[in-house]
Amino acid sequence: MLSSIVSSSAAATTASSAITMTSAAGIGVGGALIAVLLIMLLSSKELISSTTLNSPKMKKAMNLAIMPLLAVFVLDVAFMVMM
Repeated sequence: MLSSIVSSSAAATTASSAITMTSAAGIGVGGALIAVLLIMLLSSKELISSTTLNSPKMKKAMNLAIMPLLAVFVLDVAFMVMM
């Protein structure tokens, strides 16, 4: 009797942890923030390209900031489309 109670509670714990591991809660929440940051960086890159600050080092720095945000934005949009 006691062993069946222990095994059933262990099974219930395993099932509940499996459910929480596969749920997608929290993914896609920061999409608006990512979009705003990406728009700000892209517009800054365009504005800087028309000033005297335009240098290969500045272009590389802007690209290093833009590329990860662009990748996350694309993945976020793909996730939202799949939902």
